[in-house]
Amino acid sequence: MERFPPGDDPADLNGHSHEEEEWTEVLARSIAHLAAQLTINQIRLRALATELDARDLVDVDSVNARVRAIAANETGTYLRENLGESLVEIIDVETLEQDLVDYLQNPDEEG
Repeated sequence: MERFPPGDDPADLNGHSHEEEEWTEVLARSIAHLAAQLTINQIRLRALATELDARDLVDVDSVNARVRAIAANETGTYLRENLGESLVEIIDVETLEQDLVDYLQNPDEEG
């Protein structure tokens, strides 16, 4: 298994190791992929919400209640799926999950 950050391997002490460069590339690709997914979903959700609101089909309180319920029950699953194995290994997913749930439980508060 690859190590990140680099450890005591002599190759690591000579500047950039191949493992470090590979990890950097994996992280960059993962972040770009996640940003692309997020952007696509934001655009689709914005379009959907705008259309529903224009047709007066949205009950904001019901939507907020549904967001809180889904956040409490499914945030960890979605977060792990979206991060992927490589990032789950190096990120404190439990803390990030709790931060997201807390944020989504209070939609009117600025974070």
